[in-house]
This record gives sequence, structure tokens and C-alpha cells, in this order.
Amino acid sequence: MIDIDWTLFALLVNFLLLVFLLNMVLFRPIRKAIADRQARIRESEAAAGQLESQTQGLSDEIKEKLAAARKEGAGQREALKQEGAQAEASLLEEIKKQVDLEWAQVEKKIQADMAKARESLKKQAKTFAQLLASKVLGREVS
Repeated sequence: MIDIDWTLFALLVNFLLLVFLLNMVLFRPIRKAIADRQARIRESEAAAGQLESQTQGLSDEIKEKLAAARKEGAGQREALKQEGAQAEASLLEEIKKQVDLEWAQVEKKIQADMAKARESLKKQAKTFAQLLASKVLGREVS
């Protein structure tokens, strides 16, 4: 059986002393190292969260700048289209004026040629009419 005498108390003191010493020498440094590691992990997680929010902010800023650049590019493209359309219209107007001038000159030349042809035909018609009348009548008509 178990006898309760002074050795039990000595074993109890020895056990408590051993637990105290192990706590001081072994368990406390390990717990401190674990606590330090957890603190570093929390700091790293916080830094990662901060970097992630900065990344999201930069991503949003890039998207905004890209949208603005696209909008500006579309505006410039439209301005260039309008400028090209105006240049085309002015060039077509200039060409139309030149064509109208040339057409007027051609029309004048045609009318002059027609007038010459009429004169020539009038002279020929008179001669032809006299010739025809003389053949029909069988005598010379003056």
C-alpha cells in the first residue's frame, strides 16, 4: 500500500520544483517563440491586406486612366473624322467649281460651233434649195 510519510512530500516538492524549472527553462521560451511567430504572422497578414488594398486602388486607377484615354482617343478620332469630312467637302466644292468652269467653257464652245454650223447650213440650205427648185422646175431659179 501507499504510505504517506515525508517522502511523499519530498516527491511532491521535487515534482513542483521540476515543473517550475521546466516552465522557466523550456515552456516559457517556447510559448514566447510561438507568440512572437503569431505576432509576425498577424503583421504579415496586415501588410498583405494593405498591399492588396493598394493593388486594388492602383488597378482601379489604371482602369480609370485607360477609360479616360479611350474616351479621349474616341474624341480625337471623331475630331479627325470631322476634319477629314470638312477637307473632303471643301475639296469636292473646289473640284465642282472647276468642273462648272470647264463645263461653261465647253458649253460656250459648243454654242459657238453650233452657230458656225447654222451659218454654214443656212448658206448650204439656200444653195441646196435653189438647186432643188431648179431641178423640180426644170429651169434655173434665181
